[in-house]
Amino acid sequence: MALLVFPTESLAPALKALLDPSLRQAVANRVNEAILGSQGARREARIRNLVRLRAWAEQKARASNKNIPANLSLGLDADADEMDSMNTNGNSDGDVMVQ
Repeated sequence: MALLVFPTESLAPALKALLDPSLRQAVANRVNEAILGSQGARREARIRNLVRLRAWAEQKARASNKNIPANLSLGLDADADEMDSMNTNGNSDGDVMVQ
């Protein structure tokens, strides 16, 4: 393993582009998709699809002028007491349900 340290101002534009974090992220995503595809696994995590679905639903609700809070909690920080107090439709007393 090696660590190279040099000033980025003196790099040629072609080399400077190689150090761009967005390029590294794009390459990492493509490599991960290729690995998952070769193993017969899903190319994209299911949680990503759920996040997209939630964002789409929030956007549609706001577009139809539903009264929903600006920031909706994901409920990931709920403790055991909150989980026990959930009612039959799966919403805790503090959650907002858009109908």
